[in-house]
Amino acid sequence: MIRSALAFCLLLGNLGEARAVATSAIEVYDLEEALHKASRNSAMLQSAAQDVKIAEERVKEARVLFFPEFGLQGSATRFNARRAFSLRPDFGTNLLFPSNNANFFSGQAYASMPLYAGRRNINTYRLAQTALKQARSKHQTAKLDVAYHTKKTFYNFLLAQAVLEATQELETRLKSNPPARSFKTAVLQTELRAAGAQARRKLELARLDFLRGLNRELDTLIQVVGKLSTKAIEIDLAKALIWSTELRPELQSRTYRSQMDAIAVNLALGRRIPTVVLGVDYEVVGEKFPLRQNNWDATVAVRIPFALNFWTQHRQRIAEQRQGEIQRAELRDTVHLEVRKAHKNLFFWNTEWATRESEFNLLRGLYEASGSASGLSGGASVLRAQRRFLEAVTEHLLSRSRLERAIGREIADPL
Repeated sequence: MIRSALAFCLLLGNLGEARAVATSAIEVYDLEEALHKASRNSAMLQSAAQDVKIAEERVKEARVLFFPEFGLQGSATRFNARRAFSLRPDFGTNLLFPSNNANFFSGQAYASMPLYAGRRNINTYRLAQTALKQARSKHQTAKLDVAYHTKKTFYNFLLAQAVLEATQELETRLKSNPPARSFKTAVLQTELRAAGAQARRKLELARLDFLRGLNRELDTLIQVVGKLSTKAIEIDLAKALIWSTELRPELQSRTYRSQMDAIAVNLALGRRIPTVVLGVDYEVVGEKFPLRQNNWDATVAVRIPFALNFWTQHRQRIAEQRQGEIQRAELRDTVHLEVRKAHKNLFFWNTEWATRESEFNLLRGLYEASGSASGLSGGASVLRAQRRFLEAVTEHLLSRSRLERAIGREIADPL
């Protein structure tokens, strides 16, 4: 008997520890924590951040074009010559003559620098700088997309939790005070059961969407905390359109793309401009060490290019520049349409959610005042009104997030 009691106590202790582990394994997120986790784990945002680093390195690479190029070269040659000959340019173009000594050694230090390159180096540097600005704009676009998607999945998850809680609350209340059996109550009970199953299904789907947005394992146990509440927001449409034109990173990125196209046109024009290059060489040569024979030179060279495909490339760059202008105008119209739609949705839900809240409170008050007189039918009506109210609050929160995404900035909370 004593052994059985001890075993039972140990079993209860193990069950308690298992419950504690299970409870601690559940990850709880509020909106702020969800936004932080999503921005840290987003593959799209991390890829955009790497694009920024790549663009920064390309700016440094383009800056090097303004500095001289230095180098050292050493060579050792063994030869057998019947007539004088020259080494290949890769090995210094030294002249070798027939000699009893079959060895030849040379060491060279050289420097070259473009004195004038038809602004090609400057345009290349400007192109890299503009590409960096465009990469930062795309990174900002990725941040806005991640934030909007996280808010969307968070609010949908919160809505699914609230709807399921309301459904379970009604089920519990009806189990404690079951209605009389009739055809109507049987129909309402089947509808309530289906509503509960649908609420559980939507909760599971919302959980998966939320986990995918956080880039977490899909079998992770999670819970979101928060309250589905909102406030009416008034924002001027003309001001929102101006903000979207100035702040939307997509439009800024397209503007930088247009600047890059203009620079590309200048680079194409630079192909027909002569370039001036300065080169300095110092060389020591000999047949044995130490090398004592010295050679040095300083050369200024002028290169005049004759590119046969100059005009085709020039026309191609001009066409790309015009194409970018057309795409930017189309994108601006798309952004303005997005802002207008989001503003219309926000204006609609500004009043609709408050109306649905009043309707829900009225029905709930009448249902609670009637006691058991309303029965299952009244409870189902109150549940539908509560669901409509919660959906309206969620839609208002989402429409605000959509408008913030369309504008490119957050909207200040009303006082």
